[in-house]
Formats: sequence, C-alpha cells, structure tokens
Amino acid sequence: MLYHYSLRSCRSLLWAVLLPGTCSRAMAQTTPDSTHLSYGEEVTTLPTVPLRVQAEDRGLWKLGLNNFLPGTHWLGADKYYTRYGVHIAYERRLDSPAWSVLGEVSPALVRYRAEPGASLQRSLSVRTQVAGRYYYNQERRLRLGRNTTHFSANYVSVALGAGLGKQSRETPLHSYDSHGRWLGVDAAVLYGLQRRWGRYGFVDANIGVSSLLAPARPSVVLNGSLRVGLTLGSLPALTYSPRPIALDTDVSLKPKAYAGVNLGGYLYQVHYSARNPYRGLITLRTQGYGTYEQPLLTPYVYAGYYLRPRLALQLGLQRQRANRHSSTTDFQGYLYASQTQEHDLAVPVLLRYGLTRSFLQHVQFDAVGGLVPEWSSVRYQEQTRVSGQPTDMYSFHRSTFGMHASLGLNLGYGFGRRRRIQATAEWVAIKDLRQDLQNFQFLQWGTSFGLRYRFGYQ
Repeated sequence: MLYHYSLRSCRSLLWAVLLPGTCSRAMAQTTPDSTHLSYGEEVTTLPTVPLRVQAEDRGLWKLGLNNFLPGTHWLGADKYYTRYGVHIAYERRLDSPAWSVLGEVSPALVRYRAEPGASLQRSLSVRTQVAGRYYYNQERRLRLGRNTTHFSANYVSVALGAGLGKQSRETPLHSYDSHGRWLGVDAAVLYGLQRRWGRYGFVDANIGVSSLLAPARPSVVLNGSLRVGLTLGSLPALTYSPRPIALDTDVSLKPKAYAGVNLGGYLYQVHYSARNPYRGLITLRTQGYGTYEQPLLTPYVYAGYYLRPRLALQLGLQRQRANRHSSTTDFQGYLYASQTQEHDLAVPVLLRYGLTRSFLQHVQFDAVGGLVPEWSSVRYQEQTRVSGQPTDMYSFHRSTFGMHASLGLNLGYGFGRRRRIQATAEWVAIKDLRQDLQNFQFLQWGTSFGLRYRFGYQ
C-alpha cells in the first residue's frame, strides 16, 4: 500500500509542474509578445606590443684600422711603396635624421723608393676627405626591426678628398705618381652601406664613380673604399617631430626645385674659320680650324625650378679646359714645340616636363628640351729651336660661338620616403642651328648618369 501511494503522489506532482507551462503557452497565443532582446559587446583588453624606437646618434667618432698597404712595387719593379696608418673620422647628423656630413683624416707612415737603385726612405703622408651623406632607408629598416643606430643604413654620398705630403701618392680613392707635388685632389659620387659589427665595431663600404682632379687630367673611373674599425663614442640626437600627413594626399609636399650633377659626354659642333692658322710641320691639328665635333666630358651641373607641378625651367653648366703639348723635329734638326689651350663652355637652358604624373613613383620619366649656347676658344703657341736655342715664336688666339637645340629623355629612380634623392640617366639629341635644320647628317648626341636632389617641400 505504501508503494502504490508513492506512485500516485509522483503522478500528481508531475501534473502540477506541467500544467502551469501548458497554460502559459496557451496564453502566449492570444496575447501580444512583449519579449525584449538586448545585445552587448564584450571588449577584451589584450596586451599591446610597444613600437620599437631606437635612440639616434647626433654625432659619431670612428677609428678605422685598415689603413695599411703592405710592401708593394709602385710603377715598376725598381720602385717601392708601403703604408701603415689609421682612419680617424667624425660623422655628424644634420637637422634631418637622414642627412649627415663626414670628415676624415688618415695619417700614415710610408716607406718608399722613388727612383730605381735609391735607398728606402720614410715619410709622413695624410689623406683627408669631406663628404655629405643621405641615408635613404632608415625608416624602412626601423619598420623591419633592424638596427639603425650609429648611422647603420644605406646611403648615397658626394665626397671631395685630398692627399697631402710630398710622398703621399694617394688620395682617398686614387693612386698617382706625385712627381714631388704636395697635393692631390679627387671627387666622387658613391653608393654605400654602413653597419655595426658587434658591440663596438663598424663596417663602411661604398662604390661609385670618381675622378682624380689633380695632378692628372680629370677622368671618370669606377672606384670604391672600405673602412673597418671601432666606434669611439657618440652624442645623443636631438628630438624631432615628423608631420603625420599622408604623402599621397598632401599636395604641399611636392618639390619646388631641384639640383643635380651628371657625368657623361655631350657633342657640340664648333665653327671656326676655314683658314688654316697653323704653320710649320704641325698641320694635322683640328682645334680652332674649320668645323668639327667638340666633346665635353666634364661634370654637368644644373638646377631647376618648378613653374607648374610637372613643368620646370632648368639651367645647366658644362665647362671644359684642355692643355696639350707636342713636339716634332724635321730633317734639318729643327725642333717645333707647341702648346694648345682649349676652353669650352656650354650653358643648357631647358624645359623639363614630367611624363610620370605622381612625384611619389620610384621610377620617373621626364622629357627635356631647349637651347644650348656654346662658346669655344683656342690659344696656340709654337716655338722653333735649333741646337736647343729658341729661334722663332708664333702664336694665335681664336674663339667662336654657336647655338644648339637639344631634345631628349631623362630617367630617374627615387630613394627615400619623399623621393628626394634620384639616380638619373639622360639621353639627348643635339642639333647645331647653324646647319640646315632638315639635314640630320650633323645630328649629335649626349648621354650622362648622375644624382639629383629635389627640395622645397613644405
């Protein structure tokens, strides 16, 4: 009886639980739905990764330890030259963190044998240079988490160097036979990289085009240098605040002006009188006689100002001097010694139009065209000697002026965030306006490579 009572009690309890739910569903079908749904968003605070900011150096002292040249023969088996020294350099950052100026002095003790059979001698020589550098990829290295302290980045540089000492025989990038001169000078445009090596070491290597300006006649060659040593100390950099403006939308960041230097060759037609001014046995010269092509192989410097966002007015300068000596002897023993001095000056006045719409593109194409006035002069002196004694002197001076038209294409590749520095290549066709404009037989050309710096950003 107890078991039967418990079963009935359970059934009554079950009906008591289900009955209110059934009534509720029935009422829900006849009354409006008053249910309110609410949504929420749960924000979880995650740990943030701090931006890597590295301390910059305002100035850096460096000691290069590889300024040595073991015993070597110099210009022949009987001459000898060896050098042992160091490089002492100081690099200073300018207002912009990407620009710096470098000064270096490289003293060395040299041992040399200047003449065959002479005894070895000792002397002190000094090489020195001043260079401006632009580190174009510092921000990219920082974003990649790489080291940028102690000027660790890639750079482009313009350098002017000198070799001091009667027996130095070297500039920072060139070797030469001094012939007793106390000074040698060179200039270079270089691309290089500088990196830290351990905690205190550094490596600074570069390559580019350079020219020995003195004592030899300028000529452009491929050259470079390497510095390996220790950092001696640095100064903390001043703080600066770059503007947070998107470059592709800020019109004010377009350049206002530019300047550049190119190395190459340009051909111009010069027109002298057809009368031969030379006399004696020297009659094969063409300088200052008739019409001929005159190549200008010196550095081409220029500057321009943007009249419109893509249109600029450009003024350039090409100047060349040459000094030639020659001598010949006739069958009677007469010696004819001559000296010819040439001076050429071209001033290209051009318009430059940007074929690439955006100045932020790495690759830029420009069309260039305009007029090139060219001045040329020749000064000649000739002396006749008999038995070593001068017997006659003859000289003349001639000059001429010509106008040329120039039209061509310029290619540039920009470096850095604002593309301030550009590596450039240029090709132009040159037409002498004194010739028939429809006659392209006398069409000359010019080609060069160099660097251009754009400035005036606001």
